[in-house]
Amino acid sequence: MIYINGRFLTQPMTGVERYAYNICKALRDLQQPFTVVCPKAQSILPCYDVSGFQIVRYGIGSSHFWEQCILPFFLIGKKDYTLFNFTGLGTILVRQKVMIIHDLSFLHNPKWFSASYYWWYRVMMPLAARSSRHIITISEFSKREILKYYPFLDENRVSVIYGAADDTLFQPHANEEPSSVRYALAVSSLDPRKNFESLIKAFEGLNDCQLYIVGSANRVFSQRNNLQQHSNIKFLGRVSDNELVRLYRQAACFIFPSVYEGFGLPPLEAMCCGCPVLVSDIPVLREVCQDAAIYFNPLDINDIHTAIEHFLCLKDTERAAMQERGLAHAAHFSWEQAAKAIVALS
Repeated sequence: MIYINGRFLTQPMTGVERYAYNICKALRDLQQPFTVVCPKAQSILPCYDVSGFQIVRYGIGSSHFWEQCILPFFLIGKKDYTLFNFTGLGTILVRQKVMIIHDLSFLHNPKWFSASYYWWYRVMMPLAARSSRHIITISEFSKREILKYYPFLDENRVSVIYGAADDTLFQPHANEEPSSVRYALAVSSLDPRKNFESLIKAFEGLNDCQLYIVGSANRVFSQRNNLQQHSNIKFLGRVSDNELVRLYRQAACFIFPSVYEGFGLPPLEAMCCGCPVLVSDIPVLREVCQDAAIYFNPLDINDIHTAIEHFLCLKDTERAAMQERGLAHAAHFSWEQAAKAIVALS
C-alpha cells in the first residue's frame, strides 16, 4: 500500500509542492491506489484539486511536529506499506519510507538560509536519509551532490526521477492575444540563490524590454539582497496558474538566472507554453535544458545583459526555431513516467 505524507497540501504551491502534487495526480490517472495523510489541524489549500485522491485527516498539531511525531502513529499496525515523502523531510521514526531530496543547497551555501533553517536540515536530513529505505532525487546533478555530502549512502539507494511541466496546464495557445508591452519573464521565489539582484542589474539600459518577476520572498531565507524597483521592472508577487500560463505565452522570453538548483522546473513550463528560454550555465540546467536554451554566466552581469540583448535581436525565424526546440524537448519529460517509477519503488 502506498501512503503519502500530505503536509504539502496545506502549504502554498512552490516548486517542491508542485512536484508532489503532480506525482499524486499522475498516480491517480494510473488508477494506482494510494492514500494521502494530512494534518487534521490544517486545511487543504484551494490551489490543490484533490478530486480522486483518497485523503485521511489525522492527528493533532501541524508542521514538522506533525510530520515527525504524529504521522508515525498513523502507521502503527499497518503492514506491507511504503510511506512516500515528496517534500521536506521524511519522518525519522518510520523506516518503511521513501523520501525525496530535491537539493542540498543549504549545505552548498549556508549563507543563503536563516540559521534556524540551516541547522534544522543539517541535523535532520542525514537522520532521515539514513532511516529511509530509498532516496529519490530529481536530477543526476542532485544525485552527485547527495553522494558527495552523504557518503554513507550507497548510490544504488538513490534514484533519479525527473519532474515535468503539467502539460494539461502549460501548453501553447495559437489564439493568445499578444501583449501590448514587450517583456521578459522570471519566475521563482525571491531568495538569494535565485540571483535576481544580478538579473535586475543586467536589465539596466534595456529600455525596449521590461522585466516581469513572479514570486514572493520566503521568510526562511536571509534577506541580504535588497531588490530595488526600477522603471522597467515589475514585481508581480504570486499569481494564479492560469495567469502564469498567460504570462509565459505572451512573454518575449523566459529568464532563469539561478546559481544553484536541484532541477529547475520553470524553464520546462516556459518551453511547454512556447516561450523561448535563457538560463544560467550551471550543470543541472545543462542537464535539464540541453540544446533548447540560450546560456549565460549567472555570476557575470555583463554576460547576462549580452545574452538578453542577443536574444532580443534574433530574427523571427530564429525565435520560432527556439520555440520549436523547446516544445520538442519539454515533451521528453513526463509525470506518467515519474509515477510509474514511484510505483516500482513501493
